[in-house]
Amino acid sequence: MRHCVELPTWLLVALGLSLGANALVAETSGNPYLGIAGSNVFRLKPPQPPGTDLPPPPLPRVKAVGITTILGDKLALLKVRLPAMPPQPAQEVSCILTVGQREGPVKVLEIDELAGGVKVNNSGTVMVLRLERDSPGLQNPSLLPGLLSLPIHSTLRQ
Repeated sequence: MRHCVELPTWLLVALGLSLGANALVAETSGNPYLGIAGSNVFRLKPPQPPGTDLPPPPLPRVKAVGITTILGDKLALLKVRLPAMPPQPAQEVSCILTVGQREGPVKVLEIDELAGGVKVNNSGTVMVLRLERDSPGLQNPSLLPGLLSLPIHSTLRQ
């Protein structure tokens, strides 16, 4: 008893084609066109790392407007002019802060109400602001005497 299995001819043909396909694939190591990419015909440059030589952003301008000790707490009245950061324009923020509080990049470190000074940390830069030098004085001092001399009349008549 001989057990011989006959394979269908289509299976033999498929096996022969799959083995022959490996021989038809060209080897890429001997490809003569790989030298073109290596010669950089179009003068392509590798991507540059992002620049670290950007200038630091400008510091916000901080002005001491006043100091108050209402209810026993020392409070500094500040005006902070934040620089423009696209897409937002520059803006001015008024704030009342106590020691240790922060408004954006500005943190109050110390308040000296007798000397009229406020020590702040402005984006890592420690600054001492004085009221007489840094406070925004009168906008138009020539109008002040004229306003005081005007009589005050009541607009309500009975």
